[in-house]
Amino acid sequence: MPLLLAVAAGGVAVLWLWWSNTPSIADTTGRIIAAGRITGLLAGYLMALVVLQMARVPALERRVGSDRVARWHAMSGRYTVSLVIAHVFLIMWGYARLAGKSLGDIAQQTITSVNTLPDMGKAAIGTGLLFVIAFISIGPIRRRLPYDGWYHVHLLTYAAVFLTFWHQITTGNEFAVQPTAKTFWYGLYGIVTALVLWYRIITPVRLNLRHRMRVEAVIEETPGIVSVLIGGRKLHRMGAEAGHFFRWRFMAPGMRFSSHPYSLSAAPAPTHCGSRSRRSATTPPGCAN
Repeated sequence: MPLLLAVAAGGVAVLWLWWSNTPSIADTTGRIIAAGRITGLLAGYLMALVVLQMARVPALERRVGSDRVARWHAMSGRYTVSLVIAHVFLIMWGYARLAGKSLGDIAQQTITSVNTLPDMGKAAIGTGLLFVIAFISIGPIRRRLPYDGWYHVHLLTYAAVFLTFWHQITTGNEFAVQPTAKTFWYGLYGIVTALVLWYRIITPVRLNLRHRMRVEAVIEETPGIVSVLIGGRKLHRMGAEAGHFFRWRFMAPGMRFSSHPYSLSAAPAPTHCGSRSRRSATTPPGCAN
């Protein structure tokens, strides 16, 4: 509940930021542009949450569970793409009306904005990446794709968020008139970026360098069920317990770019820990993970 309240409070702050910078609007064009601004702000806020949900923050996953975080990520992604579509359509329609053009001139107005406004070129590329990611994540399409291929394309979310961030700062009315709002936005994205770097890159590298984990043996317990015995240095200092969930990458040919889910069947001893899986019966001993 406190977590959801924090997310809701952030959403309320975004709404207040928009409301406090939106004067009384008497004409249709102004209303369309104002609607485009709020959908853009909410999309930017949700983008930060989408990336946060990909960061594998231990406190978050322990509190709500990794499966639930994954569901939140998928749901947030759908809302984000919907808001981005609404934002682009409404803003371009509003700008077209300001220029004395009609609804049918949105495409031409979009090209003009991309070519003339700061950072809009990067935003257009980032938006295109978001649409590609959303397309391959549609249920029937995703089920036809190999998981590894879908996953690595999905990682382009980071590039999409980076590319779309800058136009929010340089063209967003809220950030132009309120330095505090700009500081808040930089802080939000900065914290999320730091969490991703720490938990997705630095922590795995640090743990591997510290413990030097490797496959000691692969033992078939029953048909279709194998135990993978992992060896390394000072494994008992990892703080892991039986039943803990891990994602491991094995440095064997054909496996190093895939993340494999495991749960420990026994707490780590000073040199070994055990896990069970249906998948890695062919994992050769000696492969670091």
